[in-house]
Amino acid sequence: MNKIRICLDAGHVGSRYNQSPVVKTYYESAAMWSLHLKLKTALEALGFEVVTTRASIDTKMDVYDRGAASKGCDVFLSLHSNACGTESVDYPVVYRAYDGLNGSDVLAGKLAARIGAEMGTAQAGRTAIRKNSAGNEYYGVLRGARAVGTPQYLLVEHSFHTNARAAQWLLSDIHLAGLALAEAEVLAEHYGLSAVPEGKTAILGTVQATAQQMALFCRSRNAAPRLPACSVEELAQMFLEEGAAEGVRGDVAWAQSLKETGFFRYGGIVLPEQNNYAGIGALNGNAQGQAASFPDPRTGARAQIQHLKAYACTERLANACVDPRFPLVTRGCAPYVEWLGAADNPQGKGWAFPGQGYGESIVKLLEQILAQETPQSPAPSLEPEALAGFPAWQRDGLAALQAAGVIDSPDYWAAKFSEGVTVGELFGILGKMAGRA
Repeated sequence: MNKIRICLDAGHVGSRYNQSPVVKTYYESAAMWSLHLKLKTALEALGFEVVTTRASIDTKMDVYDRGAASKGCDVFLSLHSNACGTESVDYPVVYRAYDGLNGSDVLAGKLAARIGAEMGTAQAGRTAIRKNSAGNEYYGVLRGARAVGTPQYLLVEHSFHTNARAAQWLLSDIHLAGLALAEAEVLAEHYGLSAVPEGKTAILGTVQATAQQMALFCRSRNAAPRLPACSVEELAQMFLEEGAAEGVRGDVAWAQSLKETGFFRYGGIVLPEQNNYAGIGALNGNAQGQAASFPDPRTGARAQIQHLKAYACTERLANACVDPRFPLVTRGCAPYVEWLGAADNPQGKGWAFPGQGYGESIVKLLEQILAQETPQSPAPSLEPEALAGFPAWQRDGLAALQAAGVIDSPDYWAAKFSEGVTVGELFGILGKMAGRA
């Protein structure tokens, strides 16, 4: 199957064209040039073939010719921000074929809705058409794309730079990176491609390993994990719970923690009592203990999950931020585990620096966790062997209480069958029965 080919056009020439009247540091040409480069990277990561209309921001090119440069492509996208005389106007609009050619309204609608959600605009995204006096496309770039037979051609206005909030938002490199990923995901969904590139492992998503697999694999490499405040089983469950709260795969975070701590052996900068399972704040050259510390295991797991979310996307945190380095991350720069090493990341950013092979090593640990076999527990006996010499009616009574959930420690009570029952124990059993009734 041939790759879907997309032509990207950054609106306007030069780095200082179309200045915002309300945010003087914003120029449409500069912001859209940056966005189209980020979108190119995101699309190529998803398997699209991408070309751009111009080699540099200062390359002059007629608008019609820019549209015509999409000849042989499946999609032409011209990226802009809009302007009007009313500052309160704040919504994205995607201009499509005036006659709905090739169902252009469908893709345009998807993009408009997703951009509006990503930017948090005051008004919902929408689509529009615009014709000139001759009844053709008003915009020269769209006329050029239509003339060469490009099936889908769209002009995307990323809200209005006459709105202060929108212009300020578009000035953020972090926001533009998230916007590029969002638009790439819309195109991938529209053309039936996976939102995760082949050979890549998403940080966000549904967990695949169980807490038991995670703990057993850890113990297979280190029988005595140095966890002073909880068991390895308890910590594994915390990773799954905290990951679920933020949409991050807790098993991915667990694999990373095994790498960072040496299966909870430690021995580096971070000390076990710091509850820091991913070396957060442990910089090269730091002395032992000179890293982030967290008051308890859950907070440590939460911080790591939040730090991964910072790399994976631009979405807000569900819980209050406990990660001290969260604001330092370029949001959304590493949606895949394999990109967590800066040397392996197309944007040159990452959790580890230079970090070549860092993400791959985590993926290998994850694969081993998922391959970890868990023992099948035999069905619990309702009658401990110690009761063999006691009357059936007494044994049946214990079994009935256990089956009803009143007693959950049959071995404990079996050992006391020949002893007297204290008033406190009797009240405990009767109280539990009364509560269940």
